Amino acid sequence: STVAIHSLVSRPSMNGKVGVVVSANASTARFGVRVAGEAKALALRPANLQPAAEAVAVGRLVLKAAEWSPQSHELFPTAARKRAVEVMRLGYLIAWDEERFDS
Repeated sequence: STVAIHSLVSRPSMNGKVGVVVSANASTARFGVRVAGEAKALALRPANLQPAAEAVAVGRLVLKAAEWSPQSHELFPTAARKRAVEVMRLGYLIAWDEERFDS
């Protein structure tokens, strides 16, 4: 299930991130939570997790698209893909006409 991470003291930068529970360890009373951009699942206490039912689709998308590929590209809505192309073109134009913006 998808969870939101909160109240972590040792890694406050993880607070607010969404992850997916991938395992449970009864002996340590912790859940393994996979967060996009992290090399391994985090071992978190239930007190630091909150069900994120509204973020299920977002969490799955983030995990599936952690590394871009033609397959993950199709996970994004058409409007988002079009906007990304517009922003990329704008960046290209700014870089190409750099001297105009340097003065």
